[in-house]
Amino acid sequence: MLLIQGWLKLATGEFDKVQEQAAAMVAATNAEDGCIHYAFARDITDPDLIHISERWASEEALGAHSASAHMAAFQQAMGTVKTEGADLWLYLAEGLKKLM
Repeated sequence: MLLIQGWLKLATGEFDKVQEQAAAMVAATNAEDGCIHYAFARDITDPDLIHISERWASEEALGAHSASAHMAAFQQAMGTVKTEGADLWLYLAEGLKKLM
């Protein structure tokens, strides 16, 4: 399993400009084969800080997601907003144990 975790910091008010595209991206991605979990979440103390959480069944599934039409559309929308920083990590998980 592949885990992706991180954050994206946008300039003040910029996320509101792409919130509709972000919601469409999350919905389309969660319907993809091999997507176990895909979510964006606004930080409760900073609405311009977006937390990113993903779980993928395989590298192939993640690769197909990266090449998808909805990813291209979302990347185009994101190109219209100002970002202030980002930190995104890919983890390779083995021997997972569900806690709840």
